[in-house]
Amino acid sequence: MASVTESCFPLLCQIKSHHRRVNSSTLRNSSLVRVSSLDFASGSLSFRGLSFVLGHRWKCVKRVEATGSDSSEAVNDDEQEDALQATIEKSKKVLEMQRNLLQQIAERRKLVSSIEESTPNLDDGKVSAKEEYDESSVNANTDVTRKEKSDGEGNGSISPSSYGKSSLNKEPEAKSLSPGTGSLKKSNQSSASVKSSSPVTSPQKQSDVVANGKPWSSVIASSQDPPYKPSSTVTTSEKASDPITSPEKPSNSRAGAFWSDPLPSYLTSTSETSSVKTEESMETKVEKAPEEVSSETNEPGKDEEMPPPLAGANVMNVILVAAECAPFSKTGGLGDVAGALPKALARRGHRVMVVVPRYAEYAEAKDVGVRKRYKVAGQDMEVMYFHAYIDGVDFVFIDSPVFRHLSNNIYAGNRLDILRRMVLFCKAAVEVPWYVPCGGVCYGDGNLAFIANDWHTALLPVYLKAYYRDHGLMKYTRSVLVIHNIAHQGRGPVDDFSYVDLPGHYLDSFKLYDPVGGEHFNIFAAGLKAADRVLTVSHGYSWEVKTLEGGWGLHNIINENDWKFRGIVNGIDTKEWNPKFDIHLHSDDYTNYSLENLHIGKPQCKAALQKELGLPVRPDVPLIGFIGRLDHQKGVDLIAEAVPWMMSQDVQLVMLGTGRPDLEEVLRQMEHQYRDKARGWVGFSVKTAHRITAGADILLMPSRFEPCGLNQLYAMNYGTIPVVHAVGGLRDTVQQFDPYSETGLGWTFDSAEAGKLIHALGNCLLTYREYKESWEGLQRRGMTQDLSWDNAAEKYEEVLVAAKYHW
Repeated sequence: MASVTESCFPLLCQIKSHHRRVNSSTLRNSSLVRVSSLDFASGSLSFRGLSFVLGHRWKCVKRVEATGSDSSEAVNDDEQEDALQATIEKSKKVLEMQRNLLQQIAERRKLVSSIEESTPNLDDGKVSAKEEYDESSVNANTDVTRKEKSDGEGNGSISPSSYGKSSLNKEPEAKSLSPGTGSLKKSNQSSASVKSSSPVTSPQKQSDVVANGKPWSSVIASSQDPPYKPSSTVTTSEKASDPITSPEKPSNSRAGAFWSDPLPSYLTSTSETSSVKTEESMETKVEKAPEEVSSETNEPGKDEEMPPPLAGANVMNVILVAAECAPFSKTGGLGDVAGALPKALARRGHRVMVVVPRYAEYAEAKDVGVRKRYKVAGQDMEVMYFHAYIDGVDFVFIDSPVFRHLSNNIYAGNRLDILRRMVLFCKAAVEVPWYVPCGGVCYGDGNLAFIANDWHTALLPVYLKAYYRDHGLMKYTRSVLVIHNIAHQGRGPVDDFSYVDLPGHYLDSFKLYDPVGGEHFNIFAAGLKAADRVLTVSHGYSWEVKTLEGGWGLHNIINENDWKFRGIVNGIDTKEWNPKFDIHLHSDDYTNYSLENLHIGKPQCKAALQKELGLPVRPDVPLIGFIGRLDHQKGVDLIAEAVPWMMSQDVQLVMLGTGRPDLEEVLRQMEHQYRDKARGWVGFSVKTAHRITAGADILLMPSRFEPCGLNQLYAMNYGTIPVVHAVGGLRDTVQQFDPYSETGLGWTFDSAEAGKLIHALGNCLLTYREYKESWEGLQRRGMTQDLSWDNAAEKYEEVLVAAKYHW
């Protein structure tokens, strides 16, 4: 039995050689704690992550268990003071080693910080309790190891601050080692004790983490690892047996063999378990440190926080609904907008979906297994939903027999056929956020905005109001209607109202009086009234549609709703329409180019285009191009009138498009008459459109009206100079060239007349031939513009937010 003097030591008494050997291989580099005859009722013992609940007074008993009463065999005061003083001295040594270890840790953190590219910030700059525990436990146990190696003693010490009064009024009951929550709970209590008592874990700790360069992401990653492993990992054959349950087995730790009495029961379930497992956790983390550094070096962005969305607090769920969407289906600018705008909104942080009919089998789209039935003109029609996730956008395709096999002409059929398809499409589209799980989660109807496009989807705002919001559903869903071409309105006799399946009192929303046709049914009119916001695709066009000439009968409705009206100029997809990355310029002697090598790349593309189309390869001849729909709006007849004059100017003309049969015949006759100077491509080819844009010197756009126009934007981005009729978006985007101030982007004319077109084109040809520096300046200014959708997407976002908060 230990002597009275020995039993008075507060903790970590001298290890006696006659004690039983304990298997302590799991403690690796730390000493076992021996408490032979002490009773503690208050105070705490702190080892940087390990905290022991102690008693109110030091009391000495002859046996290991606590007696709970004052001992009659207490040692004299002098001996107690000596023992306490010795303990404090040893505690100071431990603290000094802790400081040295912290300095080494700080140096390693600086090394890690220098490897990483950036350090993510934590929201409020505070370290969680779990993070403090993990780090403090590593520091404490590492300190014990260093102490053992330095002086070869197995004695520990008590922190001076551990003599404070405990917040616990009674001792914890003895508990066996288990993988349950007991050890975790008690260890968390120990962590709290460390935070308040240990001078190493003072509030300075947090600033040290930042100052020393330790990335917050690494702190978080470490805290996510459980500080304790299940007890099964302690009792496996690979680990040493528990020193509590098997005290007779020898230790194989690197520190050597130790002898120790079993610990008191009220410490065995908490202190010993915590010590064993924390030591293992510490050693595992220390051994993995080089791997963590290597991982952070190879993958610097793995644990970094993502930057906040550009939209900030205005992030919304956005569903764009259109009858066409590039590259799946396209007849004009609407398809380009539907394919590019959603991606720009997604880059700003919004969750974005595009809903479009499934005209053909698209390889990217997969059936989601959802089936719905809708009644159209008294007939039940089933729809299926296909989904694809591309460039951060959910593309949902609505499949039905009425949409299939229309990829070559998506607007085929008579007026009633098209009306039935659009009624079905809008009914299915308005319920997509409820039934189609994109990425496993439906969009829902909260914080949601629909963007409907042109008359084809103008029924969607009406259905949203009539079917849902009038009945208290989808109260937080908003709709925006975009006018791409107001000339097409979904007109018909009033009897067509029976096809849209709406309550009778909505008929007035569709009725519109036309001085020529009288009262008629108008889908666009109803959509303009029901939508929460209305947009046009340029500032100029937003003014034109308010006039008698440009409003096509809807100008009064637009003026009445002027408060919700706005114009936003379209952008372009700078990934698809970029001469530096254009995939259609990779073959047939074409080449990619940029502003830096424009003088080499563009002439090469011009020669390749001339060769491909069978024209004489002449670098000095101006090559004029036209790309667009062959109809009255695009001013193709004006070009036909000007062709004889152009051919007399020693130029080459290339026209690409499809549309009215009589205008298609004009292209064929032009090519037949001027075989060595003109080419007319009847049809549409995306590849050829890209190549004409890259190879042509001049692009003609004599449109009678043009809501926005994209071809002039594509042309300027490729260094091709536009000659346009100054209407709508063409006036907004093409500034007239001023030879005196060397400003402007192209040439414009103010009236849809062949003579005005010839005059503007003549000035353009003169500059091309005689003033090369001015021509290069035009190209440079056009190519350095920011024509991306990012600017337009930000303005769309403003409109969506305004609609969201409007009641």
